Amino acid sequence: MTPPRPEAPSRARVLDFAARTAELLERAARAAAAEAADTDRTADRAATGPSEASSAGAGAAAGEDDGDGNGVRRLRAEAARAAGGAATLVVVGEKKRGKSSTINSLVGVPDLLPVDADVATGVHIVVRYGEHPRAVAHLRSEGDAPEAPPRTEPIPLERIAEYAAVDPLTGRPHRYDVHHVEVELPVPLLASGLEIIDTPGVGGLVGGHAELALAALENADALVFVVDGSSELTRSELEFLGRATERTAETVFVLTKTDSYDAWPAVVERNRELLARHAPRHAGAPWFPVSNRARRDAVAAADSGELQEAAELLEESGFEPLEALLRRRIAARAAELRLANVVHVALAALAAPLAEQELRLRSLQQEPGLAAEVEGAEEALRQLQPESAQWRRALTTGSRDLKNTLQLGFRRSLNDVRQVAEEKIATSEPGALAEEFPAELEAQVEAVWLQLDNAARRGLAALEERVRAECATVLDAGRTDGKGGGKGDGRADGSGPGTELALVEDGAVIRAERGTLLPEMVRSTHRDGGPFGMLENVIPTVGTAATFGTVIGLLTSSVLLPAVASYAMLAVLTRRRRQRAELGRVRGDATRHLNRVLTELTTEIPAQITDHVDGLADRLGLALDRAIVDERLRLERRLTEHRRNLATSAAELAAARDRTKRRIGALTTLRDEGLALAHGLAATGRPDPDRS
Repeated sequence: MTPPRPEAPSRARVLDFAARTAELLERAARAAAAEAADTDRTADRAATGPSEASSAGAGAAAGEDDGDGNGVRRLRAEAARAAGGAATLVVVGEKKRGKSSTINSLVGVPDLLPVDADVATGVHIVVRYGEHPRAVAHLRSEGDAPEAPPRTEPIPLERIAEYAAVDPLTGRPHRYDVHHVEVELPVPLLASGLEIIDTPGVGGLVGGHAELALAALENADALVFVVDGSSELTRSELEFLGRATERTAETVFVLTKTDSYDAWPAVVERNRELLARHAPRHAGAPWFPVSNRARRDAVAAADSGELQEAAELLEESGFEPLEALLRRRIAARAAELRLANVVHVALAALAAPLAEQELRLRSLQQEPGLAAEVEGAEEALRQLQPESAQWRRALTTGSRDLKNTLQLGFRRSLNDVRQVAEEKIATSEPGALAEEFPAELEAQVEAVWLQLDNAARRGLAALEERVRAECATVLDAGRTDGKGGGKGDGRADGSGPGTELALVEDGAVIRAERGTLLPEMVRSTHRDGGPFGMLENVIPTVGTAATFGTVIGLLTSSVLLPAVASYAMLAVLTRRRRQRAELGRVRGDATRHLNRVLTELTTEIPAQITDHVDGLADRLGLALDRAIVDERLRLERRLTEHRRNLATSAAELAAARDRTKRRIGALTTLRDEGLALAHGLAATGRPDPDRS
């Protein structure tokens, strides 16, 4: 029997712990400011008493490491994210597999997303919880400055297709200025902590739309892969799943149209075999056979008051087990990860003032050798200040390496774009190429930007950590509390110098100067009408047609048949010539469009990479310079305070020690509570033993 899993700490407990931690740190900072002001006034009168100095030092120590409140602000921000954040489900599937219908069924709104057989989604649609139903289109603004906020436009729910779908006749988007659409609904499933993203379905799982879906998966908590019961997984679906292996930790398969295909159980078994062979990472993922039609009928029955029939149809639809898993596994696990991050940030915020208070207590206990420790730490800090310091070399080298890595990745992405686009140009029919190529290429470019943005975020975070690690040993040792971490790891709780820098902002890191709108494909024209156009098309084929007619005449000895044969051959050859000319014209248009787009990208993006990495390196250098100066001033204050304590009476020292011990007690109690919460969250975050 599998032992029961430990109960996870509730969100309320964690958020309450975070609120009490922030409140304590804010009180300490206010007390530090008040006591420091009292000390300054006393010093002005040249009558600073030992007790006041000790008290001021103790108060400052409780709050000075929080400085301008970065730690508290970050803690409150993380708590807010945990309170309102949701697990992200990226829904992916080939065209006409029932992807949008499945989303409609999950949220219980049958007509939310367009589901007509000949209509496909052209942009991302994000569906999340909201107290009132509403939809907002996020619009691109060509020509606006990169830092300009995106434009938004509220839209009625019934007009989502107008903004998010493509025209079924032309295959082109109804609106070219729409980047994505966000929808909010007061739905229990979404309220449980889920956010659903419907990926563009114009190109299925090939070309640019596959890249776009893969890029979206990097920031997702789970992949919901939609297939139908008509046939086994296709090659493109298996290739996509193989590439998606490292992008997400959780995969759920939904098999639709069980009411239309009686053989769907055999299809599921065959699909499991294919996954084991071609995408083994997903072989153990759960499968949920569903009927969107039954789910839609259940909603209609419930709306008409037929509750018994609605319950039966809902059970028949197969959606209840799917929704239960999404709530239990995906939403709950993502919530635990966010709560664990809140606890981590709270522990990091508590570590510095607790270390300060423990150091203060050592001084008040007049430990021998403390002054020598502080002086040694001051000397170590001075070694970080010259231009030749190791951390500066690490910053220069790291930023150069990051730029090279991003530039290389970008060039490789462009090569992939060119390869996929040229294959489509070479193999597509003229009509399909003319209508589908611009949308396919735009999806590929959007994927390049997402991939580059993800890579930039990872690289910038690694650079920040690498440079901070070069300073961590000295800056942590400068606290002289015996708890500094080794080189490269900061303190054991994950805090350390520069922890609160948060240099990678929200929103896109790498962005094209001209926004995300691409130039439209210029379509050339060829006038083949009129007498000259007719002659141009007919004359090259007249000789072949006449020869064919002559051969027929010789074989049949007929007079009329050769003329008919010559005319028929002339028509066939003329039509084929026109088709070849049209194919060449469309391929030429597509090739010129591809080259123009790639030229735009190679002009815009490399400069963006260089500017952004250089800007972050400059900011990181300035932030660490400030950290070193602040730490030196802190050490000077400690040394001055320690020397004062050596001259303080026993009674005054005893009173100051009592105050410091009370502060240490309050901080330690919160720290121990946080450690217990972290342990509980870590235990429940292990893989679910009953996972199917």
